[in-house]
Amino acid sequence: MIASFDCKFKTNREKIENILQHYGLRKIQSSLYVGELENKEMEIMMKNIAEIIKGKDSFLIIPICQNCYSKKEYCGRKIKFKNELYRVY
Repeated sequence: MIASFDCKFKTNREKIENILQHYGLRKIQSSLYVGELENKEMEIMMKNIAEIIKGKDSFLIIPICQNCYSKKEYCGRKIKFKNELYRVY
């Protein structure tokens, strides 16, 4: 899945980043994350984020299959992920 957000306040942005990292999503740009979640995990994560989102804030999830993700293309620097990321339960 790909997750993107836009928040007016820094505290909301930090809370959303913490939630995304908690579920093992990896940051690829300032407010763009990628990762794998089960449907139930995504539902719970969305409920947690919905409690944080205010007024003009927005949060978007785009589900993608592994086959589609494997066809990704790079232009410019290749995005490298840290291998030591773990889900926290």
